[in-house]
Amino acid sequence: MAPPIKLVASWDPEGAETIIDVRSPSEFGIDHIPGAINLPVLSDREHAIVGKTHKDSHFDARKIGAAFVAANMSDHLSGPLRDKPNDFNPLIYCARGGQRSKAFALVCAEVGWRCSVLEGGYKSYRKALMSSLHEFSMRMKIIKIAGRTGTGKTEIIGELCKQGRNVIDLENLARHRGSLLGAYPREEQPSQKLFETLLWSHLKTLKLDQPVFVEAESSKIGRIQIPDTLWQAMKDSPQVMILSNLHNRVQYLLNNYTEIQRDPKILERLFQNFKRSGRTTLAQLCKDELSTGNWESLAEILLQSHYDKKYDRSIGHHGCDNILAIELNELDDNNFKTAAKRISEICLG
Repeated sequence: MAPPIKLVASWDPEGAETIIDVRSPSEFGIDHIPGAINLPVLSDREHAIVGKTHKDSHFDARKIGAAFVAANMSDHLSGPLRDKPNDFNPLIYCARGGQRSKAFALVCAEVGWRCSVLEGGYKSYRKALMSSLHEFSMRMKIIKIAGRTGTGKTEIIGELCKQGRNVIDLENLARHRGSLLGAYPREEQPSQKLFETLLWSHLKTLKLDQPVFVEAESSKIGRIQIPDTLWQAMKDSPQVMILSNLHNRVQYLLNNYTEIQRDPKILERLFQNFKRSGRTTLAQLCKDELSTGNWESLAEILLQSHYDKKYDRSIGHHGCDNILAIELNELDDNNFKTAAKRISEICLG
């Protein structure tokens, strides 16, 4: 007799050694429960066929779907599940806890495995995750690391992390450096949902009785939107201001955005943005410097005429308390380490 299939409300039940996402590969790629493996009962193509057929005939869709599921389950049983012992106890989920997860669990139960199915599927996981993100945002004592573009804020965040401090590296999670020129070379950003999963997974590792350091950001990092409650908590939090002179910041940009010098076409999007906002003179000035290969002058123009003005406007709208201001005479590893150590001493007592 097959063991009963257990319905569970939590995506992390005690005793489930493997979490199996039975949705299509593209659904899994957008986002999934941390640690889950993808054993789809329907491929992307098959999922589309069943969905299209369902509009005309529910019966035909179920019949076609059952055939696809049977073939795919055969592959899973002879492949990834082949060596699982008789006490294998997976947690299975699909989009909403419906037919896909139940079909997978039914076959596994007939094998003799004690299966759990997540009620509400991925949708219930997302609802709980967003609620948890809200709770974390309300509980954290955030301290922003602020400063104009090119002052080494990201490196200081990294040093704070190395020193064992609570850190949220939003740019790393979003795979983007936070401006029109901030895309990681040859790397796509995660989906919004996957970013939120990665953020939630990281927040669970923090010690909430201690301050949490985060780089001051706009509400969007590339195409990723910072969750509203976290963004509001960041806006309302005190900050440490990092300062450095224009020459240092220009050299920092030249050293850290070398991909732009290899492929100047990356700048075209920024220049088009200038034109759309009525700054055609600035766009032409930048193009002239680019055509002569004067990268240092171009970086200086961009900082003074665009990024600094944008930052100053932001400070005007979102003024907040400065705990500390640190002037860096050089933007190098030693100064970043020293700055992080001083921040720790002041902010953690």
